[in-house]
Amino acid sequence: MAEETLRVVDLITAASNHLKSRGFENARLEVERMLGSVLRMSRLELYLVFDRPLGKEERDTFRALYRRRLAHEPLQYVTGSTEFRELKVKTDRRALAPRPETEILVGSAIEFLRGREKPLVADLGTGTGVIALSVAREIPEALVAAVDQSDDALRLTEENAYALQLERSVTLVKGNMLEGIAGLGPFDAILSNPPYIPSGDIDTLQPEICRYEPLMALDGGADGMRYLRSIAEGAHRHLKSGGLLLLECGEDQADLVQQILEHTLTYASVEIIRDMAGRKRLVRAIRI
Repeated sequence: MAEETLRVVDLITAASNHLKSRGFENARLEVERMLGSVLRMSRLELYLVFDRPLGKEERDTFRALYRRRLAHEPLQYVTGSTEFRELKVKTDRRALAPRPETEILVGSAIEFLRGREKPLVADLGTGTGVIALSVAREIPEALVAAVDQSDDALRLTEENAYALQLERSVTLVKGNMLEGIAGLGPFDAILSNPPYIPSGDIDTLQPEICRYEPLMALDGGADGMRYLRSIAEGAHRHLKSGGLLLLECGEDQADLVQQILEHTLTYASVEIIRDMAGRKRLVRAIRI
């Protein structure tokens, strides 16, 4: 078919088949999302215009995105945005691309915070800001401190906060995890998806991760526990009585995090929460 008459359906079919042949599991979904970002349409809207011819500029823009994905750049960076619970946020190489598993952390936090009067919440290692911004969106009376040691990540969070009109509910704090909230509490909840990949394992990860995502957001030290251990040992000093601590971690780290928290003798309960695949993913603790 001549390129001048290339239709939406033709491009989706051809690009999906090629991407699948290169080993991408969700090829059609990814092609639809890339084309949707070019045409500023949802996937459903694409299905309603399958016979629409594509202009040269549209084809060229799609090809540029497609080449980036073929090089294993994360889809969230290629399209420049991603959806997370009720939010659509800007995503790029300044911060870790949000993971679906982190929605479990936010859901557990929202359930705990709902009904509390003006809860004070800290999001340690905020990255794109999806945890802090989700809490601010779903608990409008909450005041959230979004903490990160990366200036780039804080700028990205700020851009997302203004785009979502949540800038009045979220305060940006430059700092390294708990050090960033010294003197700001006590908090009703401390939430964190910190770096927890062992330093020696990073080069073995998928190219989408090890080639493109910021090392600062991945590297958890020799055993991956640098930040998890620090937060687990010290978070109780920043929590109100009855306050919540929620930590996302690797499956093989959850038991150790639980043990550290129990060893502080400052929590009434400490439990492990599994993700949809049955993996140990979160540790949840309630301050005495």
